Amino acid sequence: MEKLVSIIILNYNKNQDTIDCLKSLKNQTYKNFEILLVDNGSEYISFLALKRELKQFKEDLEIFLIRSKVNLYFAGGNNKALKIAHGKYICLLNNDTIVSPDFIEKMVDFLENNSDAGMISPKIKVYKNKNYVWYAGAYVNLRKASVSGLRGRFEFDPQNQKYNEVILTDYAAGTALFLKKEVIDKIGLLDEALFMYFEETDWNLRAKKKGYKIYYVPTTIIYHNVTHIISKKAALLKQFFFKRNTQILVWKHAKFTDLLIFYLGYCLKNLKLMLVAVGNRRFYLAFLLFYSFLQGFRIGIKRRTNRSCRKALIKDYNSLRWIKRLIKV
Repeated sequence: MEKLVSIIILNYNKNQDTIDCLKSLKNQTYKNFEILLVDNGSEYISFLALKRELKQFKEDLEIFLIRSKVNLYFAGGNNKALKIAHGKYICLLNNDTIVSPDFIEKMVDFLENNSDAGMISPKIKVYKNKNYVWYAGAYVNLRKASVSGLRGRFEFDPQNQKYNEVILTDYAAGTALFLKKEVIDKIGLLDEALFMYFEETDWNLRAKKKGYKIYYVPTTIIYHNVTHIISKKAALLKQFFFKRNTQILVWKHAKFTDLLIFYLGYCLKNLKLMLVAVGNRRFYLAFLLFYSFLQGFRIGIKRRTNRSCRKALIKDYNSLRWIKRLIKV
């Protein structure tokens, strides 16, 4: 009998992307799965529209719609569903993906036949230009706090002839991440201190510390609607979280010597960026860089020493309101 799979999808004011993703899941060769769809703080009118759209799937898909009135971001939104997921296997799936009909079947088959596998991801190609590979394995360098594609990121592959072997990798992409429920029982949920960016990287590294292996499994392909052009506001918010979260990731997982090497490069680079921002009278950017350093350092130390950072996280969550107002300038 097919084991139950719980697929978790987040939606934030992107109903059409979500509906397109669900349509691709409707055609799966593997049938025993549930979908936990988290509306992650969308505008209420958008949420109501989503509810209406979901009626078209009532005969084909088992969808549980979960409403969060506020945006819990990637970690918090997925955790809301992970707490109630029933499947032996769990899949985090971006709503801006289109999956192949054998996606679930191939991922479950690999996990069933590889007891050492903790987390896995398939080959991921670019939706709007399917000739390009977006993910084919990845690596983590804690000395630089870089998390990059090992190979294949935006690499031309029109005939799908590259990167077709299974390999061990540093992390499975949160875009389409399959794992065993037993892994979550041992390592816990996603770290909500990270809000968004590097949260699945941290999850992967925690799984590796528990002895699990991470695999790139290109026996199936999914397509990701990658956004190349983002607004100035979104770019600044992304930069804030990258600067903040790289520190938290390094504090949690790096050896002390690697931590020192990381901060040497990090401080020199960011001091230069701050001076350039001040010189160009972009004081808001200089402040964001400083604030991201301050909060990343503060929360990182607390995470490394297993101290509670609840108050700091509440402060950061509340700070996002004025940060979003600030970066409109």
